[in-house]
Amino acid sequence: MERGLREQDYGKIPSYVEDTGEVDWLLEDAINKEIPIPMIAQSIMELFKSRNRDSDAYKSIALMRHGFGGHPFGRDEYIAKERKTYRIAKI
Repeated sequence: MERGLREQDYGKIPSYVEDTGEVDWLLEDAINKEIPIPMIAQSIMELFKSRNRDSDAYKSIALMRHGFGGHPFGRDEYIAKERKTYRIAKI
């Protein structure tokens, strides 16, 4: 977080947190198998909430995801398309 704050202009980081959808498939499988994974389910809901709110909390999540995994800031059309069309589980 500290490095990200030094390297990025925090005021320009969008609250929108992009995702590949991989965790959605995990949740779907857990539901089908009746396996509770409430923390993962809640994390997905928080990603969705980030897309409708301007929030320092969501900006911080976007900053950390960028630092740990190179995730883009804000909406990414390529990733959004992949989320809808690509299923790792079917490979």
